[in-house]
Amino acid sequence: MSTIQLITFKGCQSTIDFRNELENVRTIKGRKLSVEMKVVFSQTKARKEGLYGAPTILIDGIEYQKERRGVPGFY
Repeated sequence: MSTIQLITFKGCQSTIDFRNELENVRTIKGRKLSVEMKVVFSQTKARKEGLYGAPTILIDGIEYQKERRGVPGFY
């Protein structure tokens, strides 16, 4: 089973859409996925969690997007 963690901020539509797609993959195609969301509520927490865009995606603890643009925060 793979664990996919989405780090995001409250109300991010991109994260909501992406999570729905992951749920579809899990249910329709029978994939064993654990999908977790971590919502950050402040700029300080965003920096601490490494939010480089929403969602920041970790697959089994490894960041999917390697390219970083600027400093972490709310985007």
